[in-house]
Amino acid sequence: MDLPVGELSRRARSFVRAHGRRDPGNRAQQSSVRWSAQGIDQALIRRAIDYELRWGDLYLPPSVLYDGGPKYLGADVLLGRWSDAGYLEAGPARFSVSYDFLLGPDGTFGVGEVEFVPLYPSVEGWIESLALEAEALRSATAVRRLNGSEALSLDLAAMSPVPGVPGLSDRWLMDDERIVFVSHGLGLVHGNQDDVVAIIYSGIPDHEASFGP
Repeated sequence: MDLPVGELSRRARSFVRAHGRRDPGNRAQQSSVRWSAQGIDQALIRRAIDYELRWGDLYLPPSVLYDGGPKYLGADVLLGRWSDAGYLEAGPARFSVSYDFLLGPDGTFGVGEVEFVPLYPSVEGWIESLALEAEALRSATAVRRLNGSEALSLDLAAMSPVPGVPGLSDRWLMDDERIVFVSHGLGLVHGNQDDVVAIIYSGIPDHEASFGP
């Protein structure tokens, strides 16, 4: 599978090649004339086509949260306030959810219902997170999930970001013993702190070799 040069870490590239598939459909390019007739900004249409050329129709395994995440990565223009504000659909949801997966005007990847909640600085961050999640699940001997107040009370002060996986509302952190995924995304979407999640992966052999720089 051809992937954009220099866009992903070695771990993410291996993950995509082993578990992803790409079935190009060229939907954005085929829809461009219709979008133009509907008065959609040409710069937004160009962004949709560029995104499709780079990541369009890439199918990846589901994430633990967000009901699995997008079914596939693919650009669409959500007519109305999202397109008016410069947002693109990043890919359709696998199941019926109250929010959309979106790319912000600055390229951030996130979810939007009433407001946009940025999860990662780019769609590459989402892919890196999926790859790290798969590696952590494969390597850990113990996985613990905390919700709401338990997740919010977790002491993360001594932990550092996992190299190569930049996060915004969702973050991956590590110390000498654990990898921790902390997700505020759904809590912010729903306005409910009970939806904040922390997943702790522990008992990972050769910790630094797997998750160090």
